Amino acid sequence: MKFEMWSWFHFLMMLLPIVIFIPLYFILRNKSYKTKYIVGVVIGVISLLILIARNIEIYVQNGFDPEIIPLQVCHFGNIMVFIALVFRSKIATSILWSLNVLAAYASLVYADALEGYANIFGSIRSQAYIWGHVFIVLGGLYAVILKIVRINFKSFLCGLGVLVLLLIPSIILNSYFNDVLGYSINYFYVYNSNGVPFEFLYVGERAKYGWFTINWIYTLSVVGIFIVLLYGIYNLQKLFYLKDKNYDTHHIFSKIKSTN
Repeated sequence: MKFEMWSWFHFLMMLLPIVIFIPLYFILRNKSYKTKYIVGVVIGVISLLILIARNIEIYVQNGFDPEIIPLQVCHFGNIMVFIALVFRSKIATSILWSLNVLAAYASLVYADALEGYANIFGSIRSQAYIWGHVFIVLGGLYAVILKIVRINFKSFLCGLGVLVLLLIPSIILNSYFNDVLGYSINYFYVYNSNGVPFEFLYVGERAKYGWFTINWIYTLSVVGIFIVLLYGIYNLQKLFYLKDKNYDTHHIFSKIKSTN
């Protein structure tokens, strides 16, 4: 099957996270926390396995490829789903909810990357694109709306710190893989405006420092926009706790420690 933008299949794909989440919510909302956690673990494991299967196929076909390095926003998003739901990590949930859910859903809406496949059911990679993004959105909704993990401002700041630690090598590797080795890589969407609606910010030339190049205006503008978006989306999860402001969650290690 050849993928076409704005076809019936494309609209179905955009609805998939919601179609899966709504029945899960009504089935599990009154169940025990343990039951909700077990289902969350299943979602987290599937999310990670999707990324692993994708990378194995790429490696088998191409050998080493920068696409295998999980620095694309949605690729490490699959890892965040696993860590958030399996380990009940507030930091991972903060990153997942504030950044990855929005980016993953945007990738389901602007899924023109799938048009390059002759048959979207004919490769693991094309299916991983669809289901990988679906499970990121599903995992973020599940973790927050079903109250598996409640994030606070401290975890939000720690999440920003983790993102900065990932962003710095991403900027360097973007230039190395693109300018030196001739790949087409856009970790964190900060190399160029391909894939994000910020073309108007890409003005002027890329500054050169030996082999390293960077468009400072574009890069800093995108980072600034995402920080504002992250903070706004982080605050949305507070709405789910208006009736229970003292509700708290713990990662599995603190829970184990507290029972000893």
